[in-house]
This record gives sequence, structure tokens and C-alpha cells, in this order.
Amino acid sequence: MALAASAVYPAVRRFLLAVALPRALKAFDKETGFDAPAPAKGKKAKALARLELTEACKLWLEGQLGGEQPLEASDVYPAARRFLLESGLQRALKLFDLETEFNEAAPVKGKKAKALARLELTEACQLWLDGQLGEAVAEGSPKKKKRKASEASEVAQEPPAKKKRKASEAVAVAEEEAAEEPPKKKRKASEVAAEAAEVEPAKATAKDKRKQEKEERKQERKAGVPFQRIDNDKWIKTIKDDRLMDNTHLAKIKFGAADGDSWGDQAAVDLLKVKGKGFRKEMAKKKRASWRGGGSIDQGVNSIKFSESEEE
Repeated sequence: MALAASAVYPAVRRFLLAVALPRALKAFDKETGFDAPAPAKGKKAKALARLELTEACKLWLEGQLGGEQPLEASDVYPAARRFLLESGLQRALKLFDLETEFNEAAPVKGKKAKALARLELTEACQLWLDGQLGEAVAEGSPKKKKRKASEASEVAQEPPAKKKRKASEAVAVAEEEAAEEPPKKKRKASEVAAEAAEVEPAKATAKDKRKQEKEERKQERKAGVPFQRIDNDKWIKTIKDDRLMDNTHLAKIKFGAADGDSWGDQAAVDLLKVKGKGFRKEMAKKKRASWRGGGSIDQGVNSIKFSESEEE
């Protein structure tokens, strides 16, 4: 029976943890709903609990190229990326690319790199699992041990025969594999894109909605209009008496019952010319006992009586 992609999730999670990709690991746990695994029961489950991606991919590569093949964790990145893409784990895939700085457009050179470009994690894990379960069965039966030894000797004798294969046959096989591979990738990519397009609307969170509303409010604001907490136009319309619209120093002369505040006229003129630090400096000067105003101190009433006042 073929190995399901979900059966490989624990091994992929251990791989992300081992190569120190914390952000991709967190997104992977969130998208797969990964929880602490239950105790493994059965030979297959116990074997999968020991599964390491690097070891499985190394076994698969040696089967493809023959002989001992050194393999680094970074060599498994393309296969791990394809697995995340085909499983529809878009968030984990994005953070994986970000943390590994993966360049999909980089040219593939060498036999090893070309073989790794065809590597599928589920296939490699299935090969490793078959080997583990085969060894477990062989260890329980002496007859099977002998049979396995004979099979191992036959397998050991096969590589020289493959080496003797003609170069023309090898070229023909490579061309067939190259011709078959692109349609398969395109088909999987289109399927994953379609699934992602269906799942994406359902994953919209309240945070995303708030962000979108905030951006819409920003776009509604007119250019060149400063931010105001209070709607100035709204409250100006409520003022019925035009005298209340003028809050300047000269309004005392216009609307007050007395002759205005001639003592502070010069101070008002000086303070209108400055602001900020300059305003505070001028204000401190006017508070000094040595400063004298330009006229008499006004003691008249300059207030405006509201029409709804209770006093008559």
C-alpha cells in the first residue's frame, strides 16, 4: 500500500526542527494541526516514528545512482519544498522559502543534483519503510534471513551490469524521464493552485479584515487634509452668535462693553509673531515685573452673554 502524505508529517516536522527553521515549523504545525503523537502501535507505526528524511532520501539516492552517496540536509530542501507545495501548505512553504533563501530558478547541474530534482519524499519514505519492515520480518525467520542474503548478493551484482549498459540506452532512458517529468509537475502545480484558491478565502481572519478596513479608511481621506479628532465644521454650524467666532485679542474692542484691553495690546502683537520655543520665551518676558504694558489696565466686562442664560 502506498504511503499517504500525512504519514510523513512527523518526519517532515522533525526535519524542520533539526535544520532550525522555527518559523516554517510553527506554520507547519498550525496548518497540519499537529499535536503530540500518540504512542506508536504496530510495526509500521513504530518504524515511521524512527523515520528521518535525510536517511530515507540517502537510501533512495543510492538506489538511483548506486554506491555510497553523501547527502547533506540542505540537499533535501528541493524535495521538502515540493512536498509542502503538493500538500497545500502555502504558509509553511512561504516561510520555508524565506528562511532557506531557496532559489527555484537556479540551474541543476550534475547527476546527483538531477536525481535529487526528481526526488519525492513519499517515494523515498516508502522505500525506507519497506526496507525497515523487510529487515524486521527477516530477523524473525532463519529461512528468510538466507533468502534475504541471496537477494542482497544478487542486488550487489547488479550495479556492474548496469555500468555495462550502452551509452545510447542511457541517453534514451534519460530523455524519456525528462519528457515525462514536466507534465507531471505542471499537473501537480495546477491542482495545488486550484486547491489553494478554494481554501484561501476560508482562512481570512478577523485581523486581516481589520487591516483591510484601516487601509480603506486611509484611502478615503483627502490629500492635504490634516488629521482631526473633532469635526470642526460640524461644531461651527451649531454656533448661532457670530461674535463667538472671533476669539482674538481685538475682539474685546469689537464686542466688549469697555474700550478693550490696551494694557495687553503690545503683548498680543509680539506673541502673534512667534510660536513654539519663541512663544514661551516672549511669554516669560511679559510676565516679568519689569515689563510694562502700553496703556491702562482694563477692568470692564468683555464677556458675551448667552441667549439661554438664566440671569436677566
